[in-house]
Amino acid sequence: MTKPKVVVIGLDAAESSLVLRWAGQGYLPTLARLISNGVVAPIATPPAVLEGAIWPTYITSSSPATHGMFAYLQIKPGSYDLQLGLRADRLPVYPFWHHLSKAGKKVAVIDAPFAKPMRGLNGIQITNWGAHDQWSWDRCSWPKGLVSDLIRRFGEHPVDGCDPKNRDLADYEDLKDRLIAGVRKKTAMLEYCFDMADWDFFFGVFSEPHCVGHQFWHFSEPGHPRNNPAAPQSMLCAMRDVYAEIDRGVGSLIGKTPPETHVLVIMSHGMGPGYHGSHLLNQVLKNLGVNDVQRDGSRGSENPAIQNNGRSARRLLWGARRVLPPALRVLLKSRLSKDLLNNLWGWTHPEPSPWSRMRAFQVPSHDMTSAIRINLKGREPAGLVNPGKEYEDLCRRLTEALLALENTETGKKAVLWVERGTKLYTGPRQNELPDLFIEWDHDAPIRTLSSSEIGIVSGEYSGGRTGNHLPNGLLLGRGPDWQPGWVAERVRTLDVGTTILDIFGISIPRHHEGKSVLELLRRRGKGPAPQAEPPSVPGYLL
Repeated sequence: MTKPKVVVIGLDAAESSLVLRWAGQGYLPTLARLISNGVVAPIATPPAVLEGAIWPTYITSSSPATHGMFAYLQIKPGSYDLQLGLRADRLPVYPFWHHLSKAGKKVAVIDAPFAKPMRGLNGIQITNWGAHDQWSWDRCSWPKGLVSDLIRRFGEHPVDGCDPKNRDLADYEDLKDRLIAGVRKKTAMLEYCFDMADWDFFFGVFSEPHCVGHQFWHFSEPGHPRNNPAAPQSMLCAMRDVYAEIDRGVGSLIGKTPPETHVLVIMSHGMGPGYHGSHLLNQVLKNLGVNDVQRDGSRGSENPAIQNNGRSARRLLWGARRVLPPALRVLLKSRLSKDLLNNLWGWTHPEPSPWSRMRAFQVPSHDMTSAIRINLKGREPAGLVNPGKEYEDLCRRLTEALLALENTETGKKAVLWVERGTKLYTGPRQNELPDLFIEWDHDAPIRTLSSSEIGIVSGEYSGGRTGNHLPNGLLLGRGPDWQPGWVAERVRTLDVGTTILDIFGISIPRHHEGKSVLELLRRRGKGPAPQAEPPSVPGYLL
């Protein structure tokens, strides 16, 4: 029996509806062949936490309540402080290719987001040569010198930052050209790595759909507030041109694989117009008055014992500098950087967070889905809301008030759904999730919200991105025993890594919450492409 080989090509935040449209129109011939002759499976992505949780969920086959990564900034447990939530070393379990390596499989992993190289890996791993979120870990590789060799051969990725504001048309033209050049460099680098060895498992990711979707969406949507009717044709086709270059790269890589190789092309999650009301949520909470008066009639304030003890201990540390001779203190002050001294002062003289005085507050999240945390007694250091009835009543009131919001410009409901974090996910880090997630309607810009309870609140979204993340991805594949057609059953993000291990016949680790869908890919009698379903809270844990 021939030993299995698997090639996975990730398309980070490629919008599947655009891929299907452009493949049908002939612009993406490689992907069109996979759609026509291979397996096609819609992927149900983790609801509410797309931007932060999608890749950690893919690579660990565990839920956001287990790996605990769901937003760029997250509350540090036991405090009101924010910390970078998506550093690669925060993953609590190994990525699935660790188990391939342990089983003796030779693996290559290039630019998998939020994944640092594994020392001793049976193969190679490159981190952040051209990934979108390069702040997640320093650029590096296993073996250590590999990434330097690749830079000497192929140079730097032409796009080192995606988000500057106030671009003019010339800047957009330049960014488009650099993205296409980046795809070509990534293709050449992936081909070079592919030819380095006879890999059992090869995984490479194109990051360019992520950037082009954020920055160029308004050019492709005539009704977008930032659409420029005077933009040249090259801008109107910018997203399609970047996707087409990626299609050529995918075709080149697939052309190197023997027919018996399992090939998976994974579109991680979607992209669409960045319409939401996250920028108005704080004003909504203010107008609701949930933070005005506490149960005893007093205004909210932090727990004095907890807050003062923490401040006193840190200020004692600052005062301990006086045990040093004055001349030594002056010398140290002259040698230490101003930023370091300012940070040290801030740490030793902390100001109480305004959140400590609130019963409910907005926390960072994916803008398309807002998040609220309840200042719960026993969980937060200065909790104000009692568990049980008071907590339940507050969550219910917020939910009802949010669902009543109307986008005054369209007359439509502004919020599609509100759901508890505990209803969406279960796991050991569940308490780190927000209490409520709010999914906005993404059909039109939200500048003004109104309801009988909040009155009217207005404001413009000031972010520079015109496109943002939407749910659901797409899997295209071929395998020696896979039957072509659309898979009707649900495939989840966390099922993908488990399925890859199953292809190799490797025992599924205990921490994997995903299930193998290998039999679905093999099944005969698959149906046509499913019709689009109305938006709803996905049954992700079903």
